[in-house]
Amino acid sequence: MIRIENHPSFATAETPVLSRDAYLRTKSEKYGWIRNEFYYIPFILDKRAIFVRMVFTDRVRAFKDGFSALSAEDEKKFLEECIQYLKKTKVCDFIAKSQANVVFASRPEGAECVPWGTYEIDLSPDAENILASFDGKHRNVVRKALKDGIEIVTTDDAELVYANIKETLKRQNSIHFPSIEYLRELRRNLPESSRFYAALDAQGKLQGTAVIVFDRERAYYMYGGSAEHPHAGSLNLLQYKAMLDMKSQGVGIYDLVGARLRVAPGSKYEGIQRFKSRFGATLRSGWAFRVVFNRLKYEAFNIMTKTYLGLRGYSYEDPIDQIKAAE
Repeated sequence: MIRIENHPSFATAETPVLSRDAYLRTKSEKYGWIRNEFYYIPFILDKRAIFVRMVFTDRVRAFKDGFSALSAEDEKKFLEECIQYLKKTKVCDFIAKSQANVVFASRPEGAECVPWGTYEIDLSPDAENILASFDGKHRNVVRKALKDGIEIVTTDDAELVYANIKETLKRQNSIHFPSIEYLRELRRNLPESSRFYAALDAQGKLQGTAVIVFDRERAYYMYGGSAEHPHAGSLNLLQYKAMLDMKSQGVGIYDLVGARLRVAPGSKYEGIQRFKSRFGATLRSGWAFRVVFNRLKYEAFNIMTKTYLGLRGYSYEDPIDQIKAAE
C-alpha cells in the first residue's frame, strides 16, 4: 500500500545520497519518501504562498538493493500508484519536473512526459585510460592546462563557490543557481558525501568551480561555474581531476547530470551537451515528467513566477514546456 514516510530514520547513511534525510533537508524543511512494501522515491515540497509543488530528488529505489535499477515495468507501475495516491490525498498541487539527475526509464500514465537523459562516465579504468577516452580536443586542453600551471583544489568556501556559480548562470540569464544556504547546509549535512572544487591559475585567480555530491554508486556534478574568460582547459581539467578524486573514493560512475535529448542548433544547450559528451561519456536516455492535480493553481503559480522574475530581468517557462517547445 502506498503511503508517505517522513521519519528521518527512514534513510540511513547507506541509502543512496540523493535519497538521504541529510540531503533532503538541505533542500526543504518539508520532505519525505513515497513508499510501498518494495520501493520508494524521495521528494521535497516547495510551498510558496498558497501553492505547493513536489519535486523528486532521485529515481525510484528498491528496499532490497537501493543501488540496483528497477525494470521499466516495475518503475512505471509504482509511479502510477504514487500519482493516484497524491491525486487522492492532495498533498501537492502538482509534481514538477524532477531534479536534473533523475532520468526515468518509463512513461507513467497520467503524466506529461518529455525525453530526458544524462551523460555518464565509467570510472573503472585507470587515470590514463579515462583521459584517453576524452575527445581529442578535451585531451589537448587538459594537457595544456596542466602545463600552464592550472591547479584544482577542494574548498569549503561556500561563499566563493556561490558567487562564481551565480555569476555564471546570471550571464546565461538563468535563475537556477543554488542558494548560499543550500551550499552551506550541503557541506554541513553531508561532509563525507560532498565536495566543492575550484580551478586556480598560476597566479591563484579563480577560473571555475564545481559542486559534487556522491555515494558509492555515482558522483553527481550538481552545479558548476566559470570565470567570464577562463584559462583554456581549466574547466576540462577541473572535471578530469574531480573524476579522479571520485575514483579514489571508490565511486563507480561520474554523472554529468542532465541532458536535453532535443536541442536547437546553436543554442546554449547544444554547447553544454557537446562539452559533456566529449568526456568519453555514454548517454543514458529516458524520460522526465510533470503531473498537474490542480490546473487553476498550477497556471496561477506560473503567472506569479513569470511576473516576479520578469520584474528582476529574468524570463521563466516551466521546464517541461521549455523542453516540449524544442521537440
